[in-house]
Amino acid sequence: MLDIKELVTGYPGRVMPTRWNFSLGCGECVLLAGSNGSGKSTLLKTLAGLIYPVSGGILLDGHALSFPSDNGTIMLVPTRLPKVKGFTVKDFLAAGTLAGRFLGRLSPEEAGAIDEALDMLGIRNLSGRDISGLSDGEFQKACIAAALSRRPKVLLLDEPTAFLDVESRISVLKTLRNIADRGCIVVFSSHDVVDSLKVATRVIAISHDGSQVVSDTTPESMSAAVESSFSNCFA
Repeated sequence: MLDIKELVTGYPGRVMPTRWNFSLGCGECVLLAGSNGSGKSTLLKTLAGLIYPVSGGILLDGHALSFPSDNGTIMLVPTRLPKVKGFTVKDFLAAGTLAGRFLGRLSPEEAGAIDEALDMLGIRNLSGRDISGLSDGEFQKACIAAALSRRPKVLLLDEPTAFLDVESRISVLKTLRNIADRGCIVVFSSHDVVDSLKVATRVIAISHDGSQVVSDTTPESMSAAVESSFSNCFA
């Protein structure tokens, strides 16, 4: 269970107006909706333990999240990572697991987790390919697999369908739902709300005035939450 209590996010000199309060359980696939600059990326980075909250608390299974955090329990897939030539897909996943370690050696358990992630994303056949030669959709799946290889309880994704064609976008979104169905908590931001609503179990939206809207699981409630985050577009 991920519990967010009176959370305020921001950076020095800029505090976001939204005060976050919500709880998410295993198996949820949650769309984070809001206009550009509303604070979606800042929230995701805060939940991932990359930046400190201004105030409030983040609890995972009843325990407060430490800052900065890099224990793999909560993983963030950012909007865009570079395709660095010279790394195979498997090397790319291994590099994420070994980051910050003095001795660069995978344990049998870690190697198994990488193979499991490749299978889960359906990209085992790409494991020997150089990441620089992957399509955007293939590389996005490799980035998600790199996060999943750490076996997180919470997977966060910042605009995972940005820059993708229609086919790749739908494939990635279905993958997110499949990951959630396996028991992971998935939270992703996206402006592709029509396709995203097809896989989301709930919506958390930032309204135009900075207030928070949390939907229930009904299509009507989720659509209303999305509409509240872009209310100026529906006027």
